[in-house]
Amino acid sequence: MAGAVAAEVYLTWHASQRLNLPFYNILYPYVMFRPIESYTFETKETFAMSHFKSRVFVYTNEDGFRIPAAQYKLPKEKPAGQFRIAFLGGSLVELSSTFDTGLPGSLRTVLRERYPGRDIEVINAGIQSCVSRQSLVQLLLTVVDYHPDMVILYDGGNDLGLPLTYESRANFPYNFQAMQEAWDLYRADRQQSLWRLALERSNLYRLVRARLHPDERKMTPTADAPFAGTNALPAGRILSDAGFVQHHVAEYLSNWRKLVELSAAYHYQPVCVLSPAGGFQPEHAVPVMMKSFHLDRATATDWLKALQLLYGEAGRQIGEMRGAYPAATFIDLSQFLDPPDRYFWDLGHVYDEANMVLAQRIYPEIKASVERGLREAGR
Repeated sequence: MAGAVAAEVYLTWHASQRLNLPFYNILYPYVMFRPIESYTFETKETFAMSHFKSRVFVYTNEDGFRIPAAQYKLPKEKPAGQFRIAFLGGSLVELSSTFDTGLPGSLRTVLRERYPGRDIEVINAGIQSCVSRQSLVQLLLTVVDYHPDMVILYDGGNDLGLPLTYESRANFPYNFQAMQEAWDLYRADRQQSLWRLALERSNLYRLVRARLHPDERKMTPTADAPFAGTNALPAGRILSDAGFVQHHVAEYLSNWRKLVELSAAYHYQPVCVLSPAGGFQPEHAVPVMMKSFHLDRATATDWLKALQLLYGEAGRQIGEMRGAYPAATFIDLSQFLDPPDRYFWDLGHVYDEANMVLAQRIYPEIKASVERGLREAGR
């Protein structure tokens, strides 16, 4: 008994912490998470989202959309003559030092400069850490109430990168596994006897059980990534399984198809954009992966190859979609920003200044639709 107690104390003292996932948003029905409503956040510190390390100013409206200023008016009822664009996506849409330096704000600047005197609004409906399926829910539950003339779905990083890091089940949010386990633990705590509950909390019992039942899946790091979740796949599995790659990408792009098909019911012009990635040049990506994800060089190199494979398959399937939906706009920017160290502050997030470069690149692709919408709005 004394030996067991000593072992328990030792293991508890030296036990590594369970995976601690960051939650940047609030719980919200159906979409799972979304930014805090009517929120003001201003920092005194500066951050590397800009080459100039700007302070961060975040303001949201009653639906959690990021807005330019605390008192900025964004009515659901679209004013007469206004052309309105809604941006959907994850942190690449939502995050930046200010609204104006983000991608939606940068596109608004580009459009207002090219069409002076016209009422043009761009809505930032991004949700940090979300996948494209959550963006569709955001569209149906909230964004359509603002009657956008154009909806831009800007994604790719979360959907294509998740199998390597946390979630290989297509269209599952990266933090859904944590919620599943939390729910299971909640139920177990209320169903088990007290002695069984105490045993389950024992580090010694967990160690012995893991040795006796090595195949049981727990929320522990994978061999590829010390932080990764249960449902992550080793890069080698992705590289060797063409069927998985094709299926995963097809499930991701099924959300693009839904966005296009919903446009007939909600009367918006659909635009789908595969966001840029900073993981296509080994000399840049491998060191970043090693540092950010605590990988050795060989594993980081395999991760890079797997990521390139997923993005390559996405590009191929997007090409097929263009023929199936000629009225929609599909843009593949996966390798647009080069060299990556000039534009990215990690493998996916870009500096504020790069958002203007992206907005200027997107504008020619949507120009015809914007001008048609402005003509219709002016009638």
